[in-house]
Amino acid sequence: MLNMALLIMVFVGALATAQGQKTTPRKVPVTKPECVQGSICFSGEVREGQEFRKSLSPDLDFVLRLPGGIDIVPKPRELTCDLSAWVANPPLMAHHDTEIDAAYDWTAEQEVQTSPREFRFPTNCADYERLRDLSQTDPKKYFANLTSLAKGQGRLWITDSRVTHSHSAVGPENGSVEWMKFSVEIKLPNPV
Repeated sequence: MLNMALLIMVFVGALATAQGQKTTPRKVPVTKPECVQGSICFSGEVREGQEFRKSLSPDLDFVLRLPGGIDIVPKPRELTCDLSAWVANPPLMAHHDTEIDAAYDWTAEQEVQTSPREFRFPTNCADYERLRDLSQTDPKKYFANLTSLAKGQGRLWITDSRVTHSHSAVGPENGSVEWMKFSVEIKLPNPV
């Protein structure tokens, strides 16, 4: 009987200690950023509420926003098409690798631990519009044509970051990314 009471006291004490301590999410090891020959590679830093922009070609810019995420956009801002990476990175109605926004039940810690992030993107308006239309009308054709219409590829490594739970667009429990450092590798299709 005494042993049982002692065992219960040890268990209750351990439980109280564990509940009183805040646990921090385990850091997932970041693999070293790579740069395959022929790729466009760069590093940068972005802060919450800001945007990092890098020219990839005469027609395309890489954009990273916090909150928001990764996008590839047409450089001539007068262009009337909606070129965006979201359409080439399923699942389209849930969190995917181009988003860094602590939404869809993701926490800020999970956002910065997901690295590298791999993504695809269309490199012209016609491919974007075709892929967008297929995503809304014919899922089979969408997946069958995904790689032929989204010819651009990228990877983003989050190399350092800071998160906070003092505020968030979704709620304090999700938190937000205050800043992050990153490296990017972009592969554009060869010109025809």
